[in-house]
Amino acid sequence: MNLGGYATKQNVSDSLLKHGEINRNVPETRLYSKGTLKTMLDTYKMVYVKPNSGTGGSGVIRVERKENGYSFQLHTFPDFDSMAAALRKRIKKTPYVIQQGIHLLRHKGRLFDLRIMIQKNPRGVWETTGIIGRIGHPRKIVTNLCRGGSSKPVEVLLREHGADNKRYKASLRSLGLRAARHLNKTFPRIKEVGLDVGLDPNLHPWILEANPRPKIRGFKTLKDQSIYRKMLGYQKYHGHA
Repeated sequence: MNLGGYATKQNVSDSLLKHGEINRNVPETRLYSKGTLKTMLDTYKMVYVKPNSGTGGSGVIRVERKENGYSFQLHTFPDFDSMAAALRKRIKKTPYVIQQGIHLLRHKGRLFDLRIMIQKNPRGVWETTGIIGRIGHPRKIVTNLCRGGSSKPVEVLLREHGADNKRYKASLRSLGLRAARHLNKTFPRIKEVGLDVGLDPNLHPWILEANPRPKIRGFKTLKDQSIYRKMLGYQKYHGHA
């Protein structure tokens, strides 16, 4: 999450949390330490441990506190200390953050989230240019296409969970706009943002990631090709394509 060359997941989270209207859509994100991991697991039971500067879902680890111990990925541990020691060996000295775990909605048993694209048009005005669903690979905890995920029209996914209405989609578009405008104040060089937004069982949207050079190939699968063409046009205008 290198917005403008100098931001990290922690910096982006800190920026968004300062926005009075959308801070309730931002999961708690803190720099990794053993003590912070224990505190957040006690609070949320499940967290995601992510590289502070990583992209594409690389290196993301889901850590859970269970009734009989702890686990991450396919490994289980009887106590916190043994789990934390194994996790430290996995992440080594790479700077990581710990993010509040959100229990995402599923499509046919597979986790999904949404990619909201917000771009500056040639007049320098921010627009929400599209929203698409991203379905994770059955054996992966991330939804990135480069990690085996697939795209799905957002209407299909929302309809399954009773949220296929214009008002709800308009609220997602508005969330994207407010987040991009606010991030632009913190990181003036950005021209586009791909927000990864997860929906919890209450249909509350959570901003999981903010990507400054987002891939748009998933939008190429949509029936309405004008959405992809518009995004590509804006990317070419800003020299991102």
